Amino acid sequence: MCKRWALLLDFNEGKAAMFPGLEPPELQMVADFPYDVLDDPAHWIPMPDGIRLAARVWRPVSSDDLPVPAVLEYIPYRRRDARLADDERVHPWFAGHGIAAVRVDIRGSGDSEGHLRDEYLKLEQDDAITVIEWIAAQPWCSGHVGMMGLSWGGFSALQVAARNPPALKAIIAVGATVDRYNDDIHYKNGCLLNENFGWATSFLSFSTRPPDPEMLGSRWRKIWRKRLDNLEFFAENWFAHSARDQYWKHGSVCENYRAIKCPVMIVTGWADLYVNAVPRLLENLSVPCRAIAGPWAHQYPHLSSPGPLMDFLGQATEWWQCWLNDEPSPEDKECSYLGFIQHGGAPDPFAVAVPGHWLETFEWPSADIQQTSWYICQAGLTTGESPAPAAAFRSPLGTGTAFGEIVPHCAGPEMPPDQRTDDSRSLAFDTAPLAGPIDIWGDPFFEVDLLSSANDGNLIVRLCDVAPDGASQRVSVGVVNLRHVHSNSEPEPFPVDEPIRCRIRLDHVGHRFPAGHRIRLALSTACWPFIWPAPVDPVLSLAPTIARLDLPVVQYSEELRPVDPPAAKAPPAGNVKTLRAPANERRIIRDDALRRTVFEIRDDYGETEFSDHGMINGAVKRERYTINDNNPLSATCDIHWTQVLRRANWSVTTKTIARLTCDAENLHLSARVMAFEGDEQLFEKSWRTDLPRYQNISS
Repeated sequence: MCKRWALLLDFNEGKAAMFPGLEPPELQMVADFPYDVLDDPAHWIPMPDGIRLAARVWRPVSSDDLPVPAVLEYIPYRRRDARLADDERVHPWFAGHGIAAVRVDIRGSGDSEGHLRDEYLKLEQDDAITVIEWIAAQPWCSGHVGMMGLSWGGFSALQVAARNPPALKAIIAVGATVDRYNDDIHYKNGCLLNENFGWATSFLSFSTRPPDPEMLGSRWRKIWRKRLDNLEFFAENWFAHSARDQYWKHGSVCENYRAIKCPVMIVTGWADLYVNAVPRLLENLSVPCRAIAGPWAHQYPHLSSPGPLMDFLGQATEWWQCWLNDEPSPEDKECSYLGFIQHGGAPDPFAVAVPGHWLETFEWPSADIQQTSWYICQAGLTTGESPAPAAAFRSPLGTGTAFGEIVPHCAGPEMPPDQRTDDSRSLAFDTAPLAGPIDIWGDPFFEVDLLSSANDGNLIVRLCDVAPDGASQRVSVGVVNLRHVHSNSEPEPFPVDEPIRCRIRLDHVGHRFPAGHRIRLALSTACWPFIWPAPVDPVLSLAPTIARLDLPVVQYSEELRPVDPPAAKAPPAGNVKTLRAPANERRIIRDDALRRTVFEIRDDYGETEFSDHGMINGAVKRERYTINDNNPLSATCDIHWTQVLRRANWSVTTKTIARLTCDAENLHLSARVMAFEGDEQLFEKSWRTDLPRYQNISS
């Protein structure tokens, strides 16, 4: 018998972008600003080696024409098309409030010359410092520069801040990380994330797109061909470094927080992957730090979902006005954290808004948050200290299809649905129904003495909120590859059938477990297709010793009480026309006879025309993940991308195809890129690499 389940959703109409977002109904449109705005779409910034970076500049216009501070956003996501719609919902706001905004395509992307060899290389940082120096030297700039960005742009802002260019006075990082190994899309405590391959394939596809002929003239084709000839498949680097070595330490600002000398605002959403930078920066920076965490996915908070939103642009403008002045006028509080406590309820991936309330504290860790321990016992979770039952578990390898995607970009099919399917395939422990609400804000921990039938494997720990009707909402997650229990830099085989004390930090979170709900701790050995399986499929067992879940429980006081931040505002949308509406499909197929799980994704990003310059942009991505429940070596991942750019008498199409498989010792990576101008194929390139699963450790 073959059981099938499928979900088809058409959402996000009129918004085809790499980071899609809804047009939230609560977003207030503001078109009148204190300053008129001058928009220059074609600036060229020279680099020391002779290549030029393409930039768009928004500047305030005033009668006195005095120099103003400026803000840089520096990313590889194409200012002319892929990120244009979102750029226009951010940067004109700053210019309209007296702060110039500069949006730069990094080397080898968009209309910029040169080649992009990997993420976050020193050359990328060097270029950013040159750009900051260029901005500071412009006659319209006061010499004071800020840097901001979402995702890659947030990473860059933190990394460049650690280099301390003199003109850089403050940064804002949104959806970013301080640890490239543990809190990005590559590895997590040694677990190989499938997005390590997925993102490498996506970025390979993004890198195939040419510069805009309207910007480069007849040179566009030569630059495009050089870009194609020099394509890199970043996965080859990423899979070659399975341990947290120097490759990952580069660009991880957690290696030396004190290198950052300018004030930092860090922003995240609970639905995003990048939540753990918030407490790490608050706890370790020696400069002023402002943190904001809301319910959103991976997008700027005034454009994202689920809501409620808050006035991110207003907060950002106040931040720049404070720190980019000739004489900064900082607030009395050098540390502040505005966080949303989401109230548990029916898990709805498509909810545009979720219930909850905001809290603000001016110290972190807050004295009003206390660790409360729950202990695993035969009956579930209890506040009384008790030895854990000697329970054994091994999840079917197809467990995890309800997890959601690792970096959801907005409400919709990327978000986690009801967890009951995965809970039933896990070892789960529940509290009794809660007599009253319990609010948590911080990092949960799980500590256990664990035995394994093999020296390798994965442990996945999910914290869930279970409603009276049984619906299970994912709250937080922690994972570890058993070889990495004691060290991510020097992993070693896990002892067989020997109890080993494991302490696992779950992701930072703010959540209310309502009265009548139950707190669930769910343990599994698989999370597909979130985590690639280890080469063996061990049975894990709890030793009959103390196993404890520590939760950061809020104790309300006069110093810590709910607040109500201002509503979100943004400039109106630009001239963008939807030619083909986006459509998104998730399909799960379980074959009970073969014990096989297939997870299929189809994201049609639609086709969009940017009316100001006539470029039409379209893309379609398809992913297919398969695994047999009893064979970790059966795992496969197939990804296809198609990118289209066109105008009336011009069109370019690129196709990217990639596959990941494995055996007991190696991971097998392959990819192929084809590029077409009109109907003529102009280019093809392939990669085929076999890489050891583990580096620098004994087998």
